[in-house]
Order: sequence, then structure tokens, then C-alpha cells
Amino acid sequence: MTFMVEKQLVEKQLVDYMYSLIKKVMREIGPRESCSEEERRLGRLFAGEIAGACDRVAFETFTCSPAAFMGFFPYMVALYLCGVVLYFTIPPLALTASLVALSVFYLEVVRYREFIDFLYPKKVGENVIGVIRPSKDVRRRVVVSAHLDSAYEFKIWYWFKGLSPLVMGLAALALLLLFAFSLARTVADPWGFPESRIFRALGIVLVALSPVVAPFFFFHTSDVVPGAMDDLAGVAVLAGLAKYMESGKQGGGFRPQHTEVVLLALSSEEAGLRGAKRYAAAHATEMREFPTWAIFLDGIYDQRFLTVFEREIWPGGRMDPRLVELAVECARRLGYPIRRGILPLGATDASAFARQGIPSVSVTLWDTTRLVPHYHTRLDTEERIKPESLGVALGLVVEMIREIDEEGLG
Repeated sequence: MTFMVEKQLVEKQLVDYMYSLIKKVMREIGPRESCSEEERRLGRLFAGEIAGACDRVAFETFTCSPAAFMGFFPYMVALYLCGVVLYFTIPPLALTASLVALSVFYLEVVRYREFIDFLYPKKVGENVIGVIRPSKDVRRRVVVSAHLDSAYEFKIWYWFKGLSPLVMGLAALALLLLFAFSLARTVADPWGFPESRIFRALGIVLVALSPVVAPFFFFHTSDVVPGAMDDLAGVAVLAGLAKYMESGKQGGGFRPQHTEVVLLALSSEEAGLRGAKRYAAAHATEMREFPTWAIFLDGIYDQRFLTVFEREIWPGGRMDPRLVELAVECARRLGYPIRRGILPLGATDASAFARQGIPSVSVTLWDTTRLVPHYHTRLDTEERIKPESLGVALGLVVEMIREIDEEGLG
């Protein structure tokens, strides 16, 4: 028999707790660069918030190169501009420049491979793990996760706002055209200025696109955004889940009978899922051998946009169909409108787990049909978050855990 989530989940007191936690972090800690002291401060604060509910709280450190993920953008701009000049003079070198830029962009940024990380300084990140044991024997495990860090500001998105997808598309097209035109020139005539009218026209196109590419020199800077929606709100929901589970231990709410719940606050998501990749690799064997399902919360600010992702295209992450169906079923049971979606740009930590063979799903309350103004910009503050969205996220997670505990997923 399946039960509805108790009314206390949506009561004002618990929602107020989660929203107050967000405001507290915004006021006392602020932006949280990947692998920074601010990120670690949030991790320690989170550990204190969940300690009462957990049987064990642990910290796991790892090393990564957080600046590598987006740090190559200025060099890509330089390679393009040099490539345009070389197109007219030494086309084989223009071809090489374009190939290097495209390779780094595809492998490092699109596919989330640590392709050039060895060129950048290493730093230490810290994941926080809270384990809540069930009231009876452990038969399965549910990991619920959010990330601690906030992103570097993407200046293009802040400057161009709704036009940013068009600008990004034109810049990507410019790199592809540089490769194609340089290849054609290299095959036809690898030396000297282009003599044919066609090659001159192609060169003019590359020059004309240079002003579109040039601003990407500032695409990724050292300015770190507040990160309220992305993903402090997710961390607040994890803390809210701990408070709810704590009341269950005391006899006042739901407590799983056979499902171990792991509250996982991850470092360095904004640095290319590094914290999730390290945790998934370190714990892959135990998560595969023991029935484990993972739920990731990211981008929580408006309950009208409750979405469960089926795929994340860039890294190739495929969400577990059983978890997708469970999220949809539980949301409908609770009366929450929900939609299935595909994340076309970027990724969540769920992809790092999915690529390790761990059944995972990513849940968001974020309008992914457009580039919202506060995504990865200085506008991502607590004022953008609707408090009731926190209650919706928490209600959905608890109902999913309840269903897994009672019925399992096969």
C-alpha cells in the first residue's frame, strides 16, 4: 500500500527552514567557487544541519583542476583569430588551430572528459556524505544529491540574455567554418593569399564572424555567481529531507524500513562534474553490487517547471527509465504537474553516476525551454526562488523514497 506524504512536508515551518537556510548561506558565505574555502564552509554547515538525522557523516576529499573545464575559452578565441589570419597566409596552420580549438571544446566542455586538466593547477574538493540507516535491515540504498559550488559567471549570458543562444550558435558555427574553409584551402592551395574569388569570399565570411567570436574571450571569468537556484536550493532540500527523516526517527514522520538513505552534497559540479565523477568512481563497486538508486536535485526555483530529465545530451547521460517513471508517477499522485525533458546543453551530476552504470535521475524545477536570466549570472539570488518550490522538491523526493522502500524497483 502506498501512502501520501504527510502534510507536514508542505507546512510553513519546514519550507521556512529550507528558505531560511538559503538566506543564511547567501548572507554568511556567499558565492562558492569549486574547491574553495567557501564551498568547504557550506559543506561543514550542511554536515551540522544533517547530523541529527544521520547515523554517520563523513567527508571525502579529492583533487581536480577546476579551472580547466571552462578556462580554455580565451585560448579558443585566440586560436580562431590567429586561424583567420593564417587562412590567408598558411592554411595548414589555420586548419591545425581550428582542429585544436574544436577538439578541446568537444572533449572538455561538451563530453566532460578531463582532456587538458593536466595543464591547470590542481586543487582539493570535498564531498559530504550523510548516511541514514533504516529502522530494519538494509536491502537497498537511495542516494539523494545536490552540489555545493556555484558557477563562474558566464558573461555572454549576462550581456546578451535571451539572444545568448544565437550568439553561441554563431560562434560555434564560426569555428566549424574555419575548420572547413581551411581544409578546403589546404587541399587546393596550401600557400599564399587565396587567388580564387570563392576563397576570398570564404575568408571575408571568417573575418565578418570575428566580432561574434571575440566576446567569448570573457565568457568565463573569475567572478563567481551567488548560486541560489544552482544549486544551494538543492542543498537546502537535502537538509530539509534530513530534518524530516529526523522527525521520523522520533516517531513523528516517515522512516524507511529497509532503505538506506545517503545525503550526498558534492563539490565541483560547476567544474565539469568533478566531485560526482570522483565519488562515483570510488564507490562504483559497492553501488553496483548493492541495489542503489540516485536522485539528483539541481536548478530549483519554480514549481511550475517541475521536470524530470530522460537524457542529458552533451555528456551522453541516460537517466534510468524506472526512476523517470517513478518520478512522474509520484508527482502526479501528489498533484504536482510534471513534464519529461531532455537537457540539451550542459549536464548535472546525474550523468557522472549514469556513466558509471548507477541508475540515476535528475529532477529540476527550472524552465529549461529557454535561457533564464539568472542561470550562471549574478542574478541567481534567493529572491528568484519561490519558497513553495522547495516544498514540492522535498515532497517528491520523500514520495519516491517511500515507494522504493515499499515496492522496490526490480
